[in-house]
Amino acid sequence: MRRGLIETTVRGYRRGSPAERAGLGMLTSCAVSITCARIINYVRERRRPYPLLRSWARRAQRLPRRERVRVHHFVPGVGLAFISGAGAILRRDDGREIWFSLPFGTGVGLTLDEIAIMTQRDNPYWRSEKLAVAQAGSAALGALGLAVRLYSRGKSG
Repeated sequence: MRRGLIETTVRGYRRGSPAERAGLGMLTSCAVSITCARIINYVRERRRPYPLLRSWARRAQRLPRRERVRVHHFVPGVGLAFISGAGAILRRDDGREIWFSLPFGTGVGLTLDEIAIMTQRDNPYWRSEKLAVAQAGSAALGALGLAVRLYSRGKSG
């Protein structure tokens, strides 16, 4: 059963279009990089002395303030670069799309994980977990959708 699943998935991946393979690589590496960055950050915070007390103190210190988001001009520039880079990778058809999609997706994931800092939010590391989970979840769902599509393509042939 397991061997058949892997063989079918590989067959479907090989039959998939270059854009599908590149998209799978980008979305998977994006989701993995955001997840790894958050896990590392969580572990580092928990190893510090009195992590729960520190977390409560940080939140109490920030309570009376209203957060103001300030977007610098480089944030839309990063978005434009990501869109154009993804478009260029998705349009490749020379079989090398996976070699570009994996580092590209990793870079996008690491950058998106820092979006709170790029918009100058107060206390970005401790208030952006929901955003990071949403970003990683969206990328993972997209990758899963492509993986199911490629698997079904491998199954039909």
